[in-house]
Amino acid sequence: MTRSTFGILSGLAAFLLWGCLPIFWEQLQEVPASSITAYRIIFSAIVLIPILFFRKRLSSTLKTFNEPTLLLKNGAAGALLSVNWLIYVWATNNGRVIEISLGYYLLPLIYIVIGYFFLKEEISRLQWLAIFFAFIGVVVQAQGLGSIPWCALGVASTFATYAVVKKRTKCDGMSALFLEMIITAPFAFVYLLWFAPTLEGTSDTPASSATLLLIALTGVATVAPLLFFSAATKRITLSTIGMLQYIAPTGQFLIGWLYFGESINSTQMIAFSLIWLAVTLYSLSSLFLKQSKTTVKLE
Repeated sequence: MTRSTFGILSGLAAFLLWGCLPIFWEQLQEVPASSITAYRIIFSAIVLIPILFFRKRLSSTLKTFNEPTLLLKNGAAGALLSVNWLIYVWATNNGRVIEISLGYYLLPLIYIVIGYFFLKEEISRLQWLAIFFAFIGVVVQAQGLGSIPWCALGVASTFATYAVVKKRTKCDGMSALFLEMIITAPFAFVYLLWFAPTLEGTSDTPASSATLLLIALTGVATVAPLLFFSAATKRITLSTIGMLQYIAPTGQFLIGWLYFGESINSTQMIAFSLIWLAVTLYSLSSLFLKQSKTTVKLE
């Protein structure tokens, strides 16, 4: 299997799992989103320890603490990921799954904007047109909701920035993810010990054994897709990741609509139609770019 093929398969697995995660978080509605985020960080680190140990990478990964620059980059990535998780879980458990899907539809276009302003990447006319329709879609969505879709913009911007930061780290996917979790874990512990309400305090009855089990499984639910995503970012381009990521918001959109029963009014449909048009234009621009590069090579 080639490096790029493995990267594409890893990306597919990651986004399929992400598309289905709202159903998992729904089972933890009685737990505050901030507490869920803290538990995710801690249990993700715990899950990664044996994985790195059996792959004989734990010792070399821990040596990274002697490299301040690399540690700082992974810390920044961990902070961005934590904010992304917090927004995502809160929105999911507050009836905004469809809005979250809007954010992940916008993600590839945000990749383009970040690439243009920070990485000096060129933008084609078709991509500018895609960005224009996406912007109009967000404006229409804001008009329909009566406010700016902050959850959608929040998850998209934090995750896009997270992906860019990860591209600048030298660690392999699992090691980088472990460093992100281990760096942010102390903050999660402090929050849970001194600021978070107890599980018993979030409802009239103590937390059930099922809830406690699900909390413990947040590490598995988190690490599995992120490991696939980390593997993908190291092997394929951001533009390819942008193409694959449509799987996740499509799953979220369908789950929000059909499973959670969230309503979709005519204004929202117009907004999503504009976003889908932008996504189509972006896909076409990527296809044309790939074809033009192939033609140049043949010549």
